[in-house]
Amino acid sequence: MAQALQASHKAGFERARVQRAFRPQAAASQSSSTSSTVPKPKWAGDDLLSRVVNVAIDSPLFGLLKEGARKRIKDTAERRGVPWQQRVLELERSGVFELKEEIEDKSLAYPSYYTRAFHGYDEGNLSWLAALEAEPATDVMALLPWAKNELTLTGPAAQARLRQATLTAIRKFAADNNLKEPRSILDAGCSVGICTRWLAGEYPHAEVTGMDLSPYMLAVAELRERQWEQQHAAQQPGALPVAGPRAGGAAVGADAAPGAVQRRRITYRHGMLERSGLPSRSQDLVAVQFLIHECPAAIISQMIRECKRILRPGGALAFVDINPDSAAGRSMPPALATLMKATEPWTDEYYFFPLEEEMAAAGFRHVTNREIDPRHRIVIGHLA
Repeated sequence: MAQALQASHKAGFERARVQRAFRPQAAASQSSSTSSTVPKPKWAGDDLLSRVVNVAIDSPLFGLLKEGARKRIKDTAERRGVPWQQRVLELERSGVFELKEEIEDKSLAYPSYYTRAFHGYDEGNLSWLAALEAEPATDVMALLPWAKNELTLTGPAAQARLRQATLTAIRKFAADNNLKEPRSILDAGCSVGICTRWLAGEYPHAEVTGMDLSPYMLAVAELRERQWEQQHAAQQPGALPVAGPRAGGAAVGADAAPGAVQRRRITYRHGMLERSGLPSRSQDLVAVQFLIHECPAAIISQMIRECKRILRPGGALAFVDINPDSAAGRSMPPALATLMKATEPWTDEYYFFPLEEEMAAAGFRHVTNREIDPRHRIVIGHLA
């Protein structure tokens, strides 16, 4: 397995410039929402600084920029007490590798946008290294909005703050619009299942499905679900102790979400949101968390249309992701922006994508854009 990981980490990937039909500035000028009038960062779109940043990324410096971005994330983890390497080693010893064969749909054809290098990995999310590092990386992502002002905040506490803010926003939107409690929930782009477990804990009677394009990520998610089943069984009256691996920990493990012990089992599905294969009108809530900043504009539009198809009347669609209008993003130093864009090839398209307008045009009502922390937002709407 060590050889496989090394090969995955070192695999070469020639990064070619993508010729985009989508024009960020044009989309911004067509938008009429209040949020779209907020100036976007100068390192995104067609501004001079953005073009300079993109030239650096498309140059032979890309390899160094990519490694610099990953090093920054790992250094942040170590400074804030996130046991990055320990979590990776625990997962390597957990039996997770066998689960990929069980959950992978080998007939699935991966879209070209997903086979690019991103997040600092040559193979993107289609690698074991990306999957093994996803949990500590997500802790760092939750910490970053507070890194400068709350020096003692831990990864688990930041994770809980982010997830609770998200769920509170969804609950408030549902209450404001008299929406019913969801019976069926899709967590699209679920990665290793962190968001999915929080949703399942919040809605313990709902059938929750986690969908992702990476069978490596889904293997970790399924491992956590089996660990949760073991823990749940051990807590029943008269149950004998259950032996088994317990990789990870409370910060991102199966017991991360409040109420998780009482919930239903999560089902994980290998697939893509834009062509989900789910029945029409089968879901009450679709949550798309930290996914669309990794996608080209045309794919985001397809996702919105697919969500309209699979949602029941009154169903809600919630996008949780980087906030393009945040003060933190606009003030990001060019050096950091370069590192970030080196690992996120679709940043320009995402930052200028008129998400609220696209949702409204597709038939979603009362589309609301709400900040959930200094770097992230939720955009949510519902069908009639």
